[in-house]
Amino acid sequence: MGYGGTLTLVNGSPFNWITASTPSYQMDTWSWPTVNAGKASTVYVEFGTKGQTRDDAGEAYYNIEGTSNRFSVLARKPSDYKLTISLDELTTQQSPQGSKVDLGFRHDAAVNWIMSTDEAGRWWSNSGTYTDWMQQSMGSLANRTLKHICMPGSHDAGMTKFTPGTIGANFPNTQTQYLDFYQQLMSGSRFFDVRPVLSGGRWVSGHYSALENDIEDIWAGGNGQSIADIIRQINDFTAQYEELIIINLSHTLDTDNKYKDLSQYQWNNLFDTLKGINNRYTVANAGSTDFTNKVLGDFITDRASVFIFAQLPNGISLGNYANQGFFTGANFPYYDSYSNTNNRANMESDQLRKLKDNRNLVADAGARKDKFHVLSWTMTQQPEDVLNPERAIMNMAAEVFDDLVSEAWNAFTPQSFPNVLFVDALGIRDKSVVFPYEKPRAVAVNNDIAALAIAVNNGLAGRNGYITGRG
Repeated sequence: MGYGGTLTLVNGSPFNWITASTPSYQMDTWSWPTVNAGKASTVYVEFGTKGQTRDDAGEAYYNIEGTSNRFSVLARKPSDYKLTISLDELTTQQSPQGSKVDLGFRHDAAVNWIMSTDEAGRWWSNSGTYTDWMQQSMGSLANRTLKHICMPGSHDAGMTKFTPGTIGANFPNTQTQYLDFYQQLMSGSRFFDVRPVLSGGRWVSGHYSALENDIEDIWAGGNGQSIADIIRQINDFTAQYEELIIINLSHTLDTDNKYKDLSQYQWNNLFDTLKGINNRYTVANAGSTDFTNKVLGDFITDRASVFIFAQLPNGISLGNYANQGFFTGANFPYYDSYSNTNNRANMESDQLRKLKDNRNLVADAGARKDKFHVLSWTMTQQPEDVLNPERAIMNMAAEVFDDLVSEAWNAFTPQSFPNVLFVDALGIRDKSVVFPYEKPRAVAVNNDIAALAIAVNNGLAGRNGYITGRG
């Protein structure tokens, strides 16, 4: 028995990737398929463990059909196991021809190679950073509406640390993000679920749930980053990059006053606080305008834009703040239905079924469905998980990430793809919570989710002209 793991090859181009040859030495498993255009193939690789294992080696040479482009997959064990992509006759936006891209190797888990081509024929890969991926993609995306663009998104985005709130809440069952708000932005996230609560008289991010009993709701949860800190980090980012940032305000509570809904006065105070965000997107008299029908170029042709919309309870209004860069949920209608399960297979099948049922960009017997779609690729703790560090929220997020790249990608089509890849622990694919769990252990950060969203935009969303323009 050797030492095995997988490599997922995501082909977001209109060309098949054809294997030319696959020589190997002392590799127990080394078999490479053709990767068809628009598809992903997950390949099991097993290094040998006998003899001089530093001599283990394999090469898989790929020709890109219909082009002169070539790349290869290399397996070596100079000191540790690793897989490397060699861009033999290929240049991507992130790496020049001849580059050697070290993917590492994960025992019994996946590493990914994601490549796609945009409308100009340029290759993109997950071998670089994506800090300003929208601006880099404006040639393809400027005239697409928001509901015809895919982007990474951060669930419970402000829960980047844990400050105790109620009895029973702890870091594993409350914190949802490993990276702080600025780091999430730098990793490519553009859709943020922000949940402001009043705690100790301050605005902070909160993660609270009501536990029903026969008498009254009992609340459990804790706090994350302060809203002031989030504002500062957004401003630091938009001072450098002209990207669109979408912020959805929801789950607001007054934790100082029996977890009541915010009053109009408190909402006004929150809006006054959030006016500290620079580059807010503002329009006069927005009314019922659906901004998911606006094209990306309307927001960031020559500037950064922060679009803020709030899920307002009954009896609460924007008032004068409607003309100061704040909008209601009616201005940004979207579909989002989380799966409420701790079972990996159940969550994935549920989310992909909901995508198929609720997202159809081409009219089918008059049933065209064209609503901004949030793919909630998130696991939800159940009672048996709450006191189990192994089942921490961020650990469960890492557990399902590999399948987002492989299983989900293969379920997307040019007629049915998500607008938001919505995750906990954005940028993380390894478990970060171990016992004792006073704080997360250091794990590597990767940009695969940004590369995957770009591959959707390049390889699926832009095909056949289904979604170009304002329609």
